Amino acid sequence: ADEDGWAFMGDVGSLLQKKQPNFDSRNYGFEKLTPLIDSIGKFEIDQRDSYKGKFKLIYVRNKKR
Repeated sequence: ADEDGWAFMGDVGSLLQKKQPNFDSRNYGFEKLTPLIDSIGKFEIDQRDSYKGKFKLIYVRNKKR
């Protein structure tokens, strides 16, 4: 995570797979990890344009209290 607490969702997914190889968001009814994380309600999700805006980069952090 950066100094503001944002972590790239791709890195979060990679770490999750490394720690829990059997993890699959589809087992929880979600096609992708981002909607699963969003459904928990404890995280902020930020979609940012990539270089030249060709695709979105998704970042996540704990919600501030």
